[in-house]
Amino acid sequence: MIRCFKARQFFFLFLVTLIWFLISGLGKVYAEGKKEDTLSTADTLIAERRYNEAILLLTQYIKNNPDRFDDAQRRLQRIIKLREDYNKIAGDLLNILVSDPTNDERKLAMIRQLEGLEAAPNRAAREFILKTKETALFTYNRAQFEKIMADGRTLIDKGDYGNATKRYTDGFSLYREEFYQAGYGDIVVNSVNKGLKDIQQYLITFNALQPELQKRIDTFINLTTTISFSTNLEPILESYTELEALLYQYANVRNALASIGRGFESQFALLQSADPTLGDSSFLPFAFRFILGRKTEIQPEGIVGALDTFWIKGMNSLENALIHSLNGLYARYYDEYQNNPLVLEDPKIEKLSALSNFTLRVFSVWSSIAVKEFQYQVTNYGKSIAVNKIPIYLSVQALLETTTTLNDYYKVLKDYLVISEQQKMLFESWKAGQASQDGTIAGLQRGRENLINLRNALKIYEDIAAKRLQNYSFYQENGIDLGSGITQLQNGVKSLVFLEQHINDQELSLVSQKYTVENAGITTILNTRTTAYDKALNLIQGMQISTQNGSTYLAKYPKESLPLFNELDRQLSGDIQKARSVLSTYAAEPLVITNDVALQILRKETSDLLRRLEVLQSQVRTNSSIAQQQSALADSLKLEGDRRYLEAQTALRNLNFDLARQRLQQSGERYDASLAVQESFELRSLRDQRLLSLATEISKTENETVVRDVRRLITEAKRAYFTGDFIKAEDTLLQAQNRWKTTNVDDEPEVAYWLTLARSALSIKTGRTIPITAPLYPEMSQLLNAAQQAFEAGRSLLAAKKRTEALEQFDIARKKIQEVRILFPLNQEAGLLELQIDQLIDPAAFAANFRDRLSAAQAKLAAQPQEGYAELQDLYTINPNYPGLKAIIERAEIQLGLRLPPPDPRAIARSNELVAAAKRIIDTNTRSQFPVALAQLNEALKLNPNNEQAVALKDRIQTDVGGQATVVLSSAAEREYQRAVQELQNGNTIVALAIVEQLLQDPKNKNSTKLVELQKRIQSRL
Repeated sequence: MIRCFKARQFFFLFLVTLIWFLISGLGKVYAEGKKEDTLSTADTLIAERRYNEAILLLTQYIKNNPDRFDDAQRRLQRIIKLREDYNKIAGDLLNILVSDPTNDERKLAMIRQLEGLEAAPNRAAREFILKTKETALFTYNRAQFEKIMADGRTLIDKGDYGNATKRYTDGFSLYREEFYQAGYGDIVVNSVNKGLKDIQQYLITFNALQPELQKRIDTFINLTTTISFSTNLEPILESYTELEALLYQYANVRNALASIGRGFESQFALLQSADPTLGDSSFLPFAFRFILGRKTEIQPEGIVGALDTFWIKGMNSLENALIHSLNGLYARYYDEYQNNPLVLEDPKIEKLSALSNFTLRVFSVWSSIAVKEFQYQVTNYGKSIAVNKIPIYLSVQALLETTTTLNDYYKVLKDYLVISEQQKMLFESWKAGQASQDGTIAGLQRGRENLINLRNALKIYEDIAAKRLQNYSFYQENGIDLGSGITQLQNGVKSLVFLEQHINDQELSLVSQKYTVENAGITTILNTRTTAYDKALNLIQGMQISTQNGSTYLAKYPKESLPLFNELDRQLSGDIQKARSVLSTYAAEPLVITNDVALQILRKETSDLLRRLEVLQSQVRTNSSIAQQQSALADSLKLEGDRRYLEAQTALRNLNFDLARQRLQQSGERYDASLAVQESFELRSLRDQRLLSLATEISKTENETVVRDVRRLITEAKRAYFTGDFIKAEDTLLQAQNRWKTTNVDDEPEVAYWLTLARSALSIKTGRTIPITAPLYPEMSQLLNAAQQAFEAGRSLLAAKKRTEALEQFDIARKKIQEVRILFPLNQEAGLLELQIDQLIDPAAFAANFRDRLSAAQAKLAAQPQEGYAELQDLYTINPNYPGLKAIIERAEIQLGLRLPPPDPRAIARSNELVAAAKRIIDTNTRSQFPVALAQLNEALKLNPNNEQAVALKDRIQTDVGGQATVVLSSAAEREYQRAVQELQNGNTIVALAIVEQLLQDPKNKNSTKLVELQKRIQSRL
């Protein structure tokens, strides 16, 4: 409020001052006025709004012509009336300045009214009006300028470019009158007027051109959206040719408008250079800004800005559509390329190249404008074109250059695929067995040479592509973003590198295939040599030969293998030299080949093959030496067998039967060892004929001595048995049985009979005493001694009438006895001691229970004969005079086989009958019935062991028949016997038994002692 009041006070004082200046000015004019006295002159001055001059003239006129006062007064009243209007407007202007200082439009209108009322006010009024007008006009025009610019911006943003340009032309009225009143001369004014007129004509052209251009742009963009590798580009190119003409026409209109604007700008600069006080608050600065826009604005504005916005939008949409299609094609191409980079796609590259060239053609339209923006000065718009369009242009140019790289790629790829297919067919033919090894190797080598030449050509293309990439990378490194262009250039270089890698890989493949073929050849040779080696090796290691009974045996032929080994050794020397030559070729390969893992594997394979050939040759030589050694060993063993056979014959003649059998077995072992080393049908036949014949002769000759020895041992054993020396009887009978088996297989029945009796007797007496050799003898002896001491102490205490103490000692003795009986329940000493304790403790009860004890012992003879007999013996020791006890023990001994029963007349009679029957067979010399006679005599001796006639006849038959035991087996039987032993050792009991039983089916083998013994061993494990 204070500020507003002061402003009003100021303008009021300013108004009073203005009126005073008007009045003072009037007096001055009057005093100095001319003395013209014509009313017409006054009317003219009033018409020209030169009121001060008219008042002076009329005042002088009244003085000079009083009679014409009325005429002059009417004119003065008219002036006063006009001056009252002037003063009223001036007062209103002052009020506006106070009350509405920003209403420049009203202020300017009132100033124009004042100027219309008076053409030549006084100096103070004139300066005030001029000052106020300048301020209001500047403020008003500036506001109008901003409004027009804002409206234009809004219309541009809406895409209403025609109305935008029209709105900008509205601004040409600002300061225009002032420009014309400034007196710049006809040349300047006419030039400006022509520019304004041309602008109107160009805008008419623009308004007609812009819709058609937009339509063509939209049509063209629609065409680009469907571009693919199958698209025909000709219709698109034809469509663009028409569009291109319109674009250049549009550019010409735009450039012409820009030239007018820059012309106005240049004209203003010239005027300003002549009048440094001339500021931007004038027509030309406003006009060229309405044309070109303000340099301080980021977005285009003004008439040219409206055209540029349409241009930028249209051209950007064209470019974006084309680049989108171009990038899309590149992306599709690259996707397909990545999926299968080794497929020829050169037609697609031609399409990409054509589209890239076409895109650059579209971009070149920018030059029609860019040149103007750089021609006289570098404009911001020109800079923006350079900044924004050059990277895109270079990116597309890079894409175009990429097609050159890709053309080079497919040029090489085409040759590469031909070479690869040839290589593949050649290698497949070799694998199918349709091409020779040497031919395949030569063909693969030619393919490799072609690949090397192709790679050299590719490297030239790589250098060119790398140079391209380097050039464009320079832009990228200096802040010019080439977008996908640099990526595609890189992809192009990568493609060439990728193809080079494939060529390298293909070369590696060729080399790999070549060495694969080489290795396959060496492998074939190795397999052939190995087969020959295995054949020769089988001869020395042995081959399974099937026999008539279905079994097999290993037959070795070292002598037959020697020629094969010698030939193999010669062949392998050449093979090893060839493998070494292949390894030398490996070593001469470049590092890229030798460092390849797959090739290293092949090289290792070749090395392994060489090593295997060398190992095979070493094995050949080793086994050749083994064959020589085995041949010599076989001969040596045969000679040893011959020698042992002769020694057996000599021992037989000297009746040294043990030595004869030993040498005979040794001879068989030597022959068998020789046959195991070197199979020979002749030696096998000789061996069987010699050894079996001599073995029969030894058994027959030795049998007479065996029969006598056995009879003597039987007699000794019987004598020991009858004296109760059962241990000696058993030992003697075992000697007899063993002696019998010297020449016989089966047990001697008579020996077996007496051995059963002796063992039965021994079993009854076992456990009665503790042998000193028993492991627990010391402990048991201590327990028995302690028990005996406790018994003696108890007996002494009992005699001293100390029954309680005596019973305690007897309990101690019983506990010791029980400890012994846990391990030795039949111990005689423990049993007797326990009976003695019972007898001492209660003699009457013991005597009363004696009969019960005797009955219990007799009852045990059936189920527990050993325990029952032991108790009878203990009772007899305690009370030998018990009635009938001795007779009970004798019957128990006969029952248990401890003594022979008394002679039975019926048994003796039957024994004699059997002897008589056997004698009849012997007397008639019916040898086929000798086994029957022998069985009858054995039965007779069981019935009557003292039948001497039976003994004599039995010994006679056994001497006459001869020994039945087989000392040696045939070579075939011996082989099966050894197999059975091996199966038994391996735990295959059933298999071993089957082999033995198969052998025993042959009558020749039934009397083999070792075979029968083996059968018993096997059966014992079942």
